[in-house]
Amino acid sequence: NEDGGWGLHIEGHSTMFCTALNYICMRILGEGPDGGQENACARARSWIRDHGGVKHIPSWGKTWLSVRF
Repeated sequence: NEDGGWGLHIEGHSTMFCTALNYICMRILGEGPDGGQENACARARSWIRDHGGVKHIPSWGKTWLSVRF
């Protein structure tokens, strides 16, 4: 999305879960902290910080993060 986040679908508003998931996937796949098309990682990180950080992710997102990392 133009705000730097990702939604559940291509036209959806940005959500913490989708933005955090996409950011983590890009980093795992080798993108740098400011990498990705149009600085996608930096924009996602800013969106996450501006919306309170990953502590505001839904419980199922916290479970995914705790299992994976």
